[in-house]
Amino acid sequence: MISVKNLSKSYNTKTALDDISFEIKPGEICGYIGTNGAGKTTTVKILNGSLNFDKGQVLIGGFDIVKNPLDVKSISGYVPELPNLFNSLSVTEFLNFVSDIRKIPPDIRKRRINYFSELLSFTENMKVSIGNLSKGNKQKVIITSALLHNPEVILFDEPLSGLDANSIFVLQDIIYKLAENGKTILYCSHLLDMIEKISSKIIILEKGKIILDKYSKELSGNADYTTLENLFKGIQKDAEIKSFDFEYAFG
Repeated sequence: MISVKNLSKSYNTKTALDDISFEIKPGEICGYIGTNGAGKTTTVKILNGSLNFDKGQVLIGGFDIVKNPLDVKSISGYVPELPNLFNSLSVTEFLNFVSDIRKIPPDIRKRRINYFSELLSFTENMKVSIGNLSKGNKQKVIITSALLHNPEVILFDEPLSGLDANSIFVLQDIIYKLAENGKTILYCSHLLDMIEKISSKIIILEKGKIILDKYSKELSGNADYTTLENLFKGIQKDAEIKSFDFEYAFG
C-alpha cells in the first residue's frame, strides 16, 4: 500500500507539491498523470526515497519512508524513464549484482533472470556490456532489475521509453498480473490511452495539487465521460491547448 498524507515539496520559491494526499491499495494500478511541471516526477522521486520533502508523511507497505528507508527499499521496485545503469557491466553481471544487493538466492535469481530475459526478448544480450545496448534493451534490463526481488510496491515512471510494440504488450500483461497478485502499482505516464487501458484508479495532478482522484469505474459510470483524454483536456481550465495551423506554419 502507498499512503501519502499532506505532502509538500518546494524548490526554493517554486512549490512542486502542495499538501497532497492519496492512497493506493494492494491490487490497484493507479494512473498518475499531469502536464509537464505538475509534480509527477517529484512525487515519484519522493516515493522511491531519492528526494526529501518539506512536510507530510509517506508510508510504503506500512513503513515510514523517513524512519524506515531500508525497509521501504526492500519491498519496492522502481522503473525510471531514463535508467542510470553501470555501462561497463554486462547484463548478466548487472542483474547478478542487483540480486546480491537484494539477497536473492542463486537458484531463484537464475530462474528469474532467465525467465525475464526470455519474456522480454533480450536473452542474446546477456553477455553484452550495458553501455552497448539499445535504449529499448536498457529499459528491459531495468524493468527486470526492478522486479527480480518480487516487490510489493512498484513505481513506473514513463516505463515504455524505447520499447518496441511487442515489449509494450508484454509489459502491459506483466502489470496486470502484478496487480492480480496484490501488488501496489503507481504508473506515471503522458500516454493517456495506456493509462486508461491498465488503470483501476486515476489521479490527475496540476500545479502541485491533486485535482482528480477517482476509480476508473466511477469515471466510466459518469454519463458525461467519453475518454480519459477528453476528461484531461476538459479540466485544464488554466491551460490553453493549442491547435496546429498547417497553412500558417508551412504556407
